[in-house]
Amino acid sequence: MELYIHYKELPEGLTLADFVGELNEVLDDAGVVCGGEDNRLDLDLEDEKVNPKHAQMAVKAYLQRAGFSKETAVEIGGMEIGIYE
Repeated sequence: MELYIHYKELPEGLTLADFVGELNEVLDDAGVVCGGEDNRLDLDLEDEKVNPKHAQMAVKAYLQRAGFSKETAVEIGGMEIGIYE
């Protein structure tokens, strides 16, 4: 299952490489960053290992702690949800 992170900009002091590395740590064995494009990062979740909702919650919590703006959203299964919702 794919999860997408839509963001306007990275928080101050956070590089894209750091962002990808930290997300891979958050996901651990539950998934991996697999690509992206301008202002979007794509994650591939391992369906059989963990409930995708748990991975979504972990990613949202990370984005909040990292200081992403309120315009940042996580999309899973075609449904986009703000990280502070």
